[in-house]
This record gives sequence, C-alpha cells and structure tokens, in this order.
Amino acid sequence: MSYERIIASLNPQMRGGDNDRVGMLRRVLAKLNHPERQYRIIHIAGTNGKGSTGSLIVNFLRAANLKVGHFSSPAMVDQREQIQVNGQMIARTAFVATYEKIKRQLPDDLSTADLTVFEWWMLIMLQYFADQKVDWAVIECGLGGQNDATNAIEAPELAIITHIALDHTRILGPTIKNIAQAKAGIIKPGSQAVILAPHQEPVAFQEILKKAQACQVNFLDSEKQAAIKVLDQSWSKTQLQIKTAAIDSTCSFRLLGAFQLDNLKTALTAVDWLKQTGTEITEEQIKKVLAQITIPGRLQQIGTHPLCFLDGAHNPDAASRLIQTLNQLGYPKKLVLVLGFLKDKNVAQMAQQYAQLDAQIILATPDQQKRALPAEELHQYLPDAMVIDDAWTAYQKAVALADPSGMVLVTGSFYLIKEIEARI
Repeated sequence: MSYERIIASLNPQMRGGDNDRVGMLRRVLAKLNHPERQYRIIHIAGTNGKGSTGSLIVNFLRAANLKVGHFSSPAMVDQREQIQVNGQMIARTAFVATYEKIKRQLPDDLSTADLTVFEWWMLIMLQYFADQKVDWAVIECGLGGQNDATNAIEAPELAIITHIALDHTRILGPTIKNIAQAKAGIIKPGSQAVILAPHQEPVAFQEILKKAQACQVNFLDSEKQAAIKVLDQSWSKTQLQIKTAAIDSTCSFRLLGAFQLDNLKTALTAVDWLKQTGTEITEEQIKKVLAQITIPGRLQQIGTHPLCFLDGAHNPDAASRLIQTLNQLGYPKKLVLVLGFLKDKNVAQMAQQYAQLDAQIILATPDQQKRALPAEELHQYLPDAMVIDDAWTAYQKAVALADPSGMVLVTGSFYLIKEIEARI
C-alpha cells in the first residue's frame, strides 16, 4: 500500500477518553517486543505548553549531539511532522514499512481498523524511533494523560506536566481537579522525576504532587528551580537574565510571550535534571538554542509590513496568555485579528476575550470538516466582526486592512493557522 492509501484507510475516530484503549495498545507493543524499551523517554502532558516545552527540550538534547525523536501534534502542514528524528520528519517509505511491520504483528483479535488514526501514529512513532536507534524520545500526549494512547508506554524516565487549564472537559471532566488527575496519569512508579510547570491552580499543584508522592517519584517544581528576569522585550526577541543549576547568564530568547517564559522554566528544569543524571549540556549550548529556536504556530512571525503572526491559542487559557503578551509588548494602533474556532471549544468565552482588544476582527472557518465552527455561527458572538469564510482570503483581507505599520494576528485553532502556514 502507498502512504496516501494507508492514511486514507485509517480509522478517524477519537477514542482518547476511553479507558480500555491503553491496555489494548500495550498488548500490541508486547507483540512488537516493546520497541519503547530501546531508548530513554521524556513524556509530556498538559493543557497548554506541551509543544513549546517539548521543542525546547528536543533542541537542548540535540545541541548535546544526541539523536532525538520527537512526537507532537497537531501537525502544521504535513501529518508526518508528528514523527521527527533530529528535526527530520518520517519519510513516506519509512512510514509504510513501519505500518506494514506493525500490521503483521497485530494480536489475532485485532484488525487494522480497530486502531484509530492517532493510535496508529503513536505505534508507528514508537517502532520508528527504535528502528532509528534514537538516544531519547520526547513524547507529547495527544489528549489528557491517563487514557491517552501515548500512555501505553511504561514508566518514562522523566514525566513533565505543563500548564493545566480547562479544555476537553467533555472527555477529561468539568473541573481543574478532574483534568489534573487525568494529566497525572503519566506519572508512574519507576520514573525518576516529574517536573511541574509554573503558575498552576493550587488544586492542580496538589493533585500532581499527591500522585508523585503515591508513586514515589521525585517532584520538581520548576517555579523554584529556575529564576528568569526579563531585561528587555520587543516583537523580535526577549533579553533575559537566567539563573539555574546549569546556566547563570544573560541570554537572548527568540520565542515571544510571557507563557514562553513558563515553558522555558520547565525546559530548563529538565536540563538541570538531565545534567544530574549524566547528560552534559553546556551553558553555551543552552544560549545558542535560546537565541535560534523557532516553533511553528507559537507567535510565529510570517510578515513584517505589517507585522503578521500565527498563534494556535485554542482555549480560553491560551487566549488569555496571548492577550497578556499583546498588552505587555504593546500592539500597533491598527490591529487586525483573524479568528476561527472548533465548535467543541469554549467559543463564547474566547470571543469575549478577543472583543476586549482594540482590533478589527475577521471571522473564518477552520479547515476541519467535522469539528469546525462555521464563521457565520461565530458571528453571533462577535456581531461587529467581518465574515470571510475562507482562511487564506481572510488573511489577505487582514493584511490589506492593516497599515504597513500595523499588525495581523491569526489565531483560535491550529487548523486555521496551518492553512495560512501552508500558503506562506
């Protein structure tokens, strides 16, 4: 089968909240002779910040000349971006060969259609990383933690919980406590440590700490481990004073936003842990990563006159942090937003948040056939906004409306911003 035919055949169901799936996937891994045991694993869960934290850690490990696998979602342009080794996404031929290898080893009571598309990507990732002989795998949960497909792995060496907020409440539960308990499911007896990102709700902090203690896993609070002071900031970079066990220096940090400082504290706490456990990462290597790193879809600059940014702030917590960054850095008089959401998100709250900005708003429909909220329906929450259904047309209109000295920001859903990213 070709790559395209395999992708078209995969079961599109979302089963991330079903508690029977992880056990089934562990049976598949056992039949494959446990590929996930052939490398060291850092497992990341959280509502917001997984992608940035994971990317920072991957870059730190690569700077230390290690071979590193990275599993993250959603992809921006090509689905194969989800599985990368040293920054190179899995080749179509390798994807097909790995799929066929797993297909031949499926337990007798399972067919290819019994596994969902995300479960297939997860299994292919684990096997491919083993075949590629990576030193480390940085694996991000898709949804939740306890019942996420990635939790089929055994205890990772290091578990990381990024910022916890309300999202996917239909699956994970209606409260921060419910969601924290779901995320804490990646903490298992046998892990060496769990790192918790800064600025957590007290109930979330307590749930993660309680689970770490129950599993006898060392608990590291990144708020206490890493000290970061902002010396200067602009829309091009941030100057920081950083003090951790691994680095005490002034650094230039290319990622924008207050939320990225939390992700950086978390990643630097991971660097401290890595150094303590035998992985040498130097201060110069850290500084080089911070000065050069870019992450698609996280305040990603795609234009200069006007300034144009893409950001995948897809829930109220992420929207709040994005707006905080806009207010901190200051935005031009002419700000044009292009917004589009999925209908299973808290759209009313996010619309209210963006309405507070002094901005012209254009509404578009993300390219996600089943889950997208039509722009016309979004219009009821933002009646003063303009409706242009097609994302690329909406972006072009936004650029035309903003003065060369103005700013365009496309946000609301990764499915919206990836349409723009694909056309740039």
